[in-house]
Amino acid sequence: MVVTPHGHAFMIDTGGTSQGTYDIGTKVDVPYLLHYGVRKLDFIMLTHAHEDHAGGVGGILQKIPVGTVLIGHEGVANYRRTFGESPAVRRESMTVLQEGTEMTLDGVRIQILYAPAENKTGSNTGNEFSNLIRVSYGQHSFLFTGDLSKEHEAILVQRGTPLASTVLKVGHHGSDTSSSEAFLRAVKPKWSVISVGYGNSFGHPREEIISRLHRCTGSEILRTDEQGAVVFATDGEKLRVNTQIVYDDKR
Repeated sequence: MVVTPHGHAFMIDTGGTSQGTYDIGTKVDVPYLLHYGVRKLDFIMLTHAHEDHAGGVGGILQKIPVGTVLIGHEGVANYRRTFGESPAVRRESMTVLQEGTEMTLDGVRIQILYAPAENKTGSNTGNEFSNLIRVSYGQHSFLFTGDLSKEHEAILVQRGTPLASTVLKVGHHGSDTSSSEAFLRAVKPKWSVISVGYGNSFGHPREEIISRLHRCTGSEILRTDEQGAVVFATDGEKLRVNTQIVYDDKR
């Protein structure tokens, strides 16, 4: 979630479970938005259609007004399957993100640095379609990678795409399919955030990725499985970070 200086708000991905078995939109996203006083969203921007990135949209649409949903090149039908069937989903308009698009909201700059329109694996949905989004305000920037793979990272590095950012949302939850050395050195983040579930069955984040982040960036690493919610606040000059975790009887 991003909240601008004058109270506009938008989301980049919503979270979810890989099998879509938990309504994260209603049970997590909406309470979190309301906690921060957000009662409407200008838009939801999605990196790709996988349930663990877009699975909360359906629940949000049923509870909070959303201007539009911005999607990748996987096709509206794939996104609707992820969102689930509801009148709110059926009514919602969707717009496909185009590479090179820029927008500004209250001085916050949003850039679509990469939006692949085809998938060399032949599948019509998945990590190969991950958009790369950078959000900047003043001296600080945040790079959202979705599940961008190393093959696509290499394309961006070869192009000379300006990737340097203050904060990196580490690709694919710290999987070894992302976060190549060349890409990390190009981003040069001061903070690297790994969004990952506690005790997940995939073994994320991989130890080699943690080591690579230390070696290539020297950044401070923040993990949602260890530190919970990660919140950055900036006035365009100073930047501060807070974390918050709630323990239950399963931890």
